[in-house]
Amino acid sequence: MKQFSARLLFIATTFVFFGCEASYHGVPPNDIAMMLTPTGYEDKIYTPGQVDIGQVQANGSQNRLVLIQRSGIEVKEPFIGKEASEDKEDHRCLTGDKAPVTLDVRLLFALPDYERPEGKKDLARIFLLGNPKEVEGSAGRVLRISADSVYAEQAKQSVRGKIRQICSGYKDFDAIFSAFAKEGEGSLVIKIEGAVADVLREKNVPLRLVSGFPSNLKPDPSVTDAIAAQQVAEKRVEAIQTITDFLDKDSTGTRRLVYQMQVWQEIVAKGNANGHNTIFLSSVPQVGILPLSQK
Repeated sequence: MKQFSARLLFIATTFVFFGCEASYHGVPPNDIAMMLTPTGYEDKIYTPGQVDIGQVQANGSQNRLVLIQRSGIEVKEPFIGKEASEDKEDHRCLTGDKAPVTLDVRLLFALPDYERPEGKKDLARIFLLGNPKEVEGSAGRVLRISADSVYAEQAKQSVRGKIRQICSGYKDFDAIFSAFAKEGEGSLVIKIEGAVADVLREKNVPLRLVSGFPSNLKPDPSVTDAIAAQQVAEKRVEAIQTITDFLDKDSTGTRRLVYQMQVWQEIVAKGNANGHNTIFLSSVPQVGILPLSQK
């Protein structure tokens, strides 16, 4: 009987010893972590170092260490044409005149300050909103949440919608470009930052916007071509007016005749270069025929 009791005591002691055995996992220098227990997250933030997460229980229940980066994240929201987009869809913004514009918006976010009570509460909400992924080689005991994924799942589409609304509020490309180049109140930067901050607040996304700035603002190529064509036409009109004024100042008509002969000469030279013969009848009192090519 005594021998049986001793064996039973040894088995019980062994069970307690191995059941309480520690299992340490590291929190990397650039990360912080929370412990996900079978009943939810612990109310504690783990800073870089070793953390005892305990052993897997006989019923399979276990704690998991969930990591997230401490540093801020940068998100690029591109509004680009289908040639440059991965899905071959046109994602450009439209100004008030329905003209598409290409635009990149870079957003810099910071995680809440977990050393403050309110910041710690917000950080815990990020863990609740995130979708943890298993860290390779951890046997499922260590997971990682990406702050980028929290933004993508909770705020991305609303932020893009707000930016599109901002673009449509400008009459045309000239108006949005003026705001793009402007600083301070009324600038495109201020409007974008305000809109993104509103989305984070409305969606209760606990990320802190550090800055938001637009770049690579470009009009549609058709708009660029139209502007270039208009500038060429304006220069042509100016040149014609300059020549007309010059010719009109000569009351004898000599300038006009000389200019006319020069134009004809250029036309004939171009025609001859293409293998054509051209005859011109002048408007001067005596009809003249220009020399023709003998080719």
